[in-house]
Amino acid sequence: MADEIFISMTGDRNELWAECLQRNLVALGFDRPYFEAWHAGDYEGYLALERAAASAGSLDGDIKARATLWFNRATRLTESEGDVWLHRDGNNLYWAETTADAPVFEPYDDQVMIAKPVGGWLRRNRKTVALTWNSIHPKAKDYLVTQQAIFRVANEDMKAYLRALIDGSGLDEWHTRPDWRERLGEGKGKSLGKNVELSEMAITRMIFSIRDTVKNSNGQLVLKTLKDKKLLCSEAEMRSHLADLMKSQQGLCAITKLPMHLDGQDGFEHDMLASADRIDSNGHYAIGNVQLVCRFVNFWKCAQENGRFVELLNRVVARRVSEGVTASGELASCT
Repeated sequence: MADEIFISMTGDRNELWAECLQRNLVALGFDRPYFEAWHAGDYEGYLALERAAASAGSLDGDIKARATLWFNRATRLTESEGDVWLHRDGNNLYWAETTADAPVFEPYDDQVMIAKPVGGWLRRNRKTVALTWNSIHPKAKDYLVTQQAIFRVANEDMKAYLRALIDGSGLDEWHTRPDWRERLGEGKGKSLGKNVELSEMAITRMIFSIRDTVKNSNGQLVLKTLKDKKLLCSEAEMRSHLADLMKSQQGLCAITKLPMHLDGQDGFEHDMLASADRIDSNGHYAIGNVQLVCRFVNFWKCAQENGRFVELLNRVVARRVSEGVTASGELASCT
């Protein structure tokens, strides 16, 4: 199964969500007898459990329908691969894709967690724009608000919309439709909340940093003469150039090739934040003389010539590798 979109709860009371978020799982919770029957592929045994638990007067057709629904939910979850799963947590909409890894079965309380690994739960789309609840159109919320443990989005038009939402593609195709505009309440002063790409936040920070550097480094004599640094284009042109660099470098540091972190991303480190560096440290901030590097690289490089800095950095790496130095700085054991 692939290319499906599911909306999920995690456990009867969503009690498995913290575990799922931490361990990159999507999960259901089954009472142990039900799990054992399902795991054995014993549908009749599962149905017998449902019949025994049904309230007096329940129609047998309803009992069978519930047994079939839950039996199939566990199967659908564990066989999922390459499907998109959505989960709302407060004001955040998370999404993840199931992997080819084997399902996970773990007991908890009197239940068993039936889980499938995912590539990681994300609360931003592929273009790093936050998926906050106030930015989701009410038409989509109608689908996303569900009390079902697993809900498969069968409507092809809504599937296309949710995929565009996750991809960060344009949504005007849907938002400009009369029924969507009416559902939003346009004409009554209502509008969707807006969110900003993390890369835009990073670029704005770098522009401010360039502005401050240029302002405070005009060749004045303090304790020593500071290098004169100028911005040889407009801020708008530099902003556009930084955005192009972010794309052309694919988010990687130009020198170390390490992934650069963006302001506000989950688990970001200040030392790893994207930073605008002058390739020729004797030159100015100009188109063609700027590269994006991790902040710690910019700090270490300082006024060093670009090629010389890379050469010295490579020496350090080669030395540590040859001596078997571990990340903690100690020599690795050879035994």
